[in-house]
Amino acid sequence: MERVGRKRGEIVHLPTDDGPLWLVQLEARTVAHAHHDLFKVSEYGVARDLAAQVVSPLLEQTISEVKVEFVAATDDEQCGALVGLELGAYRYRLIRQPRGTAELPRISVQGVKTETLEAAQHLGNSLNFARHLVNVPAAELNPKSYADLLEEIFAASQSMQVDVWGAARLKKERMGLLLGVGQAATEGPALVHLKYRPKGVKKSVRPIAFVGKGITFDTGGLDIKVSSGMRLMKKDMGGSASLAGLALWLERSQLPVPCDIYLALAENAVDQTSVRPGDVLLSRSGLTVEIDNTDAEGRLVLADAIDVAVKAQGDDKPELLINLATLTGAMRIALGTRVAGMFANNDALAESLLKAAKRAADPTWRMPLFGDYFSALKTPVADMANSGHSRFGGPIVAALFLQRFIGDVPWAHFDMYAWSEGNTGGCIEAGGTGQCLQLLTEFLRSRVQA
Repeated sequence: MERVGRKRGEIVHLPTDDGPLWLVQLEARTVAHAHHDLFKVSEYGVARDLAAQVVSPLLEQTISEVKVEFVAATDDEQCGALVGLELGAYRYRLIRQPRGTAELPRISVQGVKTETLEAAQHLGNSLNFARHLVNVPAAELNPKSYADLLEEIFAASQSMQVDVWGAARLKKERMGLLLGVGQAATEGPALVHLKYRPKGVKKSVRPIAFVGKGITFDTGGLDIKVSSGMRLMKKDMGGSASLAGLALWLERSQLPVPCDIYLALAENAVDQTSVRPGDVLLSRSGLTVEIDNTDAEGRLVLADAIDVAVKAQGDDKPELLINLATLTGAMRIALGTRVAGMFANNDALAESLLKAAKRAADPTWRMPLFGDYFSALKTPVADMANSGHSRFGGPIVAALFLQRFIGDVPWAHFDMYAWSEGNTGGCIEAGGTGQCLQLLTEFLRSRVQA
């Protein structure tokens, strides 16, 4: 790179007789020694982000074939670069929109192990699937069409079973929180259970449970949002989208870790049947919740789904539970759009997830479960309210609400944004990001390697 007058970590485009050549020399980004190097970008992350930058100029060329060659790159760098190419090539197109884009060039890869190539393909495809789900308009992706899509994708799978609970089953299960949030929408709420049981895993190995918030559109309910706050609310199912991507990754990679993924799907709509401030709803757990704010609906649907997960019996009893949600705007004020806030009731679990986040270049910061703040949810007419009267400590209060439904199961809760305005973390195009998916795949892989 020095010979062509460029620094390491930059991309160089050179014309040659055989066609355009892009040179990318990887170099770890340096940061001040703080936070135990938590935000020092890994080899995987550096390679991912740089490779993604190559795709746009590449697609501007009339090229039928691209050859990718790695020289003295680690397996992590190779995997990161290949994932970056997948992420950089993604362009959202509505399913029913006619194909008008140029055909992507054929890509051949040299100097990469087969297992590294396959791992990158599985992860890149799963990330783009999660991104695509977030990008689909809410008119196209509602609780029913979302559940139908997942049933279709895994219909032939030998390791992934899909079970959908519609309104009748939700009523039978007394899931009053999920039903209450979704009762005003044209398409009613649903709970999707993706049960992953790969072959060869001993029954004594307990599954890991995941729960995702899947609000396909959030008007705010009767406490309606202002127009600017509603503009991106098709992304309020971003937590469930990342977990749907995780399900796809598990099914394709056949990782020997049993998992149960629960997606709480609903649209928070407005009509004469909308849940009202002051209403009291009965949760599946038996706890009653007074509605203080109809726009604090995510924690409600999560609570009922969490109760299903933690009360699974026998071989399905979870070892731990992780939930993902675009839960509070206050977390974005505190940490910005790229860093997810994590709450956990178990230090060992929290440390494992933070290490995975660092390796996967999926930035995460642990937040405090400060129990005194639960007093904000006290109400004389129910066990608790769904929102506090104070503007302070909102993400902590939301996490403490969820903790009431966890019991003694080791648990982590991610409060995320799931959206990018473009050119961050390998995502060149604005839209969904698949946030937290990479850290979860790394977390699961590390459990196999341990």
